[in-house]
Order: sequence, then structure tokens, then C-alpha cells
Amino acid sequence: MVREFFFEQRSHLFTALVAECQDVLSEAVSKHGQATLLVSGGSTPAPLYEALSKSDLNWKKIKVALVDERWVDNQHSASNEALIRRSLLINNAKNVEFIGMKTPAAKAKQGQAETEARYAKLPQPFTLSIVGMGPDGHTASLFPHAEGLANALSEDNQNLTAAITAIQSEVTGANTERLTLTRSALLKSERIVILFTGEDKLAVFNSAQKPGPVEDMPIRALLNQEDVPVELYWAP
Repeated sequence: MVREFFFEQRSHLFTALVAECQDVLSEAVSKHGQATLLVSGGSTPAPLYEALSKSDLNWKKIKVALVDERWVDNQHSASNEALIRRSLLINNAKNVEFIGMKTPAAKAKQGQAETEARYAKLPQPFTLSIVGMGPDGHTASLFPHAEGLANALSEDNQNLTAAITAIQSEVTGANTERLTLTRSALLKSERIVILFTGEDKLAVFNSAQKPGPVEDMPIRALLNQEDVPVELYWAP
């Protein structure tokens, strides 16, 4: 069951979600002496990251890592790492320990092992994972019917990361080669927040909650499980 938090305005959504993130991360640091925050790219969460960067958290005890990444240079305009460095790794969080996905390897498949080793060093369970959802029902870089999707979704695959080549569309843009957290990795989170806005995406989300193949709408991998609490934060 997904807990749904609906807001009339995006500003109200971000105020509430910043406070929730602060509470969750602070509690983890207090209890365990450390916390891991997994973050997604895209324009929607940028205001959340900017506000969170100003939080008076014990950032020395918090590690930040990506949920997924396009296989582009980290200076590229499409790079999730670049977005996170601009929007979150600033202000009070400017010296936080950050783990990126992109390696010097030419292909995501070739770089996956190095990224896997990086992510294996992160404290588990991950404290909080913030993911989005596309109009095609993808989350992270788990795209419908992508090359590598079955491996990334397999319950038998206990790797944290997987290479994906998406079917090019308006949603994917030109950068179809990705690295993503696997289903298994995402379900190593203590809590998952799905963040998106707009009526169109809400209709897609409602459709994803109905029975159907996970390969058609991979966000179902998070919705059709009872191991990890999932929360939706939405505004028009």
C-alpha cells in the first residue's frame, strides 16, 4: 500500500518533504551514526535539493548517491551528477560525501563493475531513496521493455546496479544508455519516496497501481511489494 500525500501547491509539497527528509536523516544519524540518501535527477526534485542543502543536518555523517545516471560525462547537461552538484552539494551540504555512477568506461556495461564496487561500500539499508516517475511508467532508469530490464528487475539479481539501454522515445531523449539501481537495491531502502507533479503523471501512476506486467510500467516493481514503505508526494 502506497501512502499518498497530495498538495494543492508545489511550494507546500516541497516544504513538507524537506521537513520529512530532515526528520528521517536526522533520526538515522542519531540511531546509527550515519545515513545514506539516494537521489534522482530531473527538474522536479531540484527545489527539494536546494532547500535541503540549507538544512542544519550533520552532513558529515550523510552519504549521497545517485539512483540512476545517463552514460554521459559528468559535465554534460544531461548528467544527473551535474544536477546534484549544482542543486544539493552546495551551502551546508557542499562537503558531503557523494558517490556517482559514471566511470571513465566507454559503455555502461563496461563501467558497471566499478560502480557496483563503489555502491557496495555504502551503509545498508539505505536510509531514504527519492525516485521519480516518467509518463511511460519508468522509475530510476528502469524503462519499459529496455535492454537489461529483466536482469535489473530479477529478484535473483542481488547486484545493486545494472546497465540499461532504453528504447529511444520522447521520454528517454537521445541518451538511452544508462546505469541504474536494481529492484533489489531499491528494496534495500528503509523508505522510498516517489516524487512527481502534474495531472497527467498522476493518471499514469493510478494506472500503474492496477494489475499488469511490470515490464510495461516498471514502477510497479516498487508498488507491488510490501517490504519497504513507499510514499507518493504529488502536487498539480
